[in-house]
Amino acid sequence: MPLKHRWLNASLAMGSLLLLSACDQRNFETLPPIPVEQLEVLGVQTPIKSVHFRDRDGEGLLVLSRSDGQAVDAESEQEVDKVVLKATLYGRGAASDVFKPRWQIEQETTCSGLDLDVDFYTDVSDVGDLNKDGVAEVTVASHSFCGGGIDPHDIAIEMREGQASYTITGQSLITPAGEEPVGGEREDSASLKNASQVLRDHMDAVWQQVYKRPWSEASPPVDDDPDDEAE
Repeated sequence: MPLKHRWLNASLAMGSLLLLSACDQRNFETLPPIPVEQLEVLGVQTPIKSVHFRDRDGEGLLVLSRSDGQAVDAESEQEVDKVVLKATLYGRGAASDVFKPRWQIEQETTCSGLDLDVDFYTDVSDVGDLNKDGVAEVTVASHSFCGGGIDPHDIAIEMREGQASYTITGQSLITPAGEEPVGGEREDSASLKNASQVLRDHMDAVWQQVYKRPWSEASPPVDDDPDDEAE
């Protein structure tokens, strides 16, 4: 009988260790940042932000990058300004493995002879585990504008969880002095409308944080000729 009890206790102890190990593997955690030099090895030339983490699928690395250049307009055949934003999620199974792309979101904006303002909202573009299921949710938010006045920016917010994607697209809300507000409309994807409450609440919170931001917070205007104001 004593031998039987010892075997039973050992089995229970082993089962507990396996259970704890399984729980640990499901936990989401943020890891120390990857050095910029290692990001360049991945082909990222101008990283804006990166988030290093581990979830149930292994080690992950979100990298936001931007490139500025020129393009040729297909209709006018004239050169236009071009900005390309890329959000890439890399992954690897072990620290000794090489990071490989899992998916990429690319946004290209061209603009001819007008003000071009394109960038990520880096403060709300992040990675977390909202529903505590061990699978990371990756949120990427950006804005774009091509115009000659104070008009709404186009806003794009996308969240990915594994293979699932949820989006909000719309325009920022502009309230000129003494005039009626302009913009502020949004459209939620069908997948977001059918998502769990915690995911819908998160996406709405991100939208609420960015859609009322004035022009100056999206991208401070540059005063090309300060003497004009003095005159």
